[in-house]
Amino acid sequence: MIRYFLARGDRAGSAVITQGLDDCTCSNPPPSVQIATLGMSTYCSACKQEGYIAPRGPRWPGTASNGKPWALSGDINICGCEPSPVFYAERGMSMTFTGEQAAALTGKGSVRTSSAATSILDCDEQVRAVMARASLAGYPYYIETDSGGAYSGRVDSSGLLPRIATREAERYTVYWGDEALAKQADRDG
Repeated sequence: MIRYFLARGDRAGSAVITQGLDDCTCSNPPPSVQIATLGMSTYCSACKQEGYIAPRGPRWPGTASNGKPWALSGDINICGCEPSPVFYAERGMSMTFTGEQAAALTGKGSVRTSSAATSILDCDEQVRAVMARASLAGYPYYIETDSGGAYSGRVDSSGLLPRIATREAERYTVYWGDEALAKQADRDG
């Protein structure tokens, strides 16, 4: 699992992070943005309320210069909205976990999933496919989750595959090339 660091300006639906650390920035991709921590201020234009970033999902121990844990993609906005909006980051600075580590960090010994479409998605990650001296744009992929979810298509020009979001930490497998096309054909039957 990969969780990306949140920063000032990142959004959760109609909510936006309005605060960031002056002494910690990220510029991947540009422009440079101030990294955020839990408890930092937000504003939600849907409910017209100020709010704050609250934790959701696994994270490694550690704090920023303000003594608070890092805000990560998948954390939620506490405002007047129900359900709470979920933040998604747009940069390459991240924390990485295996499925077992994510389950251990959340205090859950086993990994389970929820198929409720209206549930809050606690865990998400997005694969970026890269290859030295070549482009993978147009290369077929097929992603299969342990709970039976399937995503397929072709790698875009940025190398990003679709964001996989689940209620709990979960494993998935990415198939490439001919193997991906065969899996897709089997699914489409």
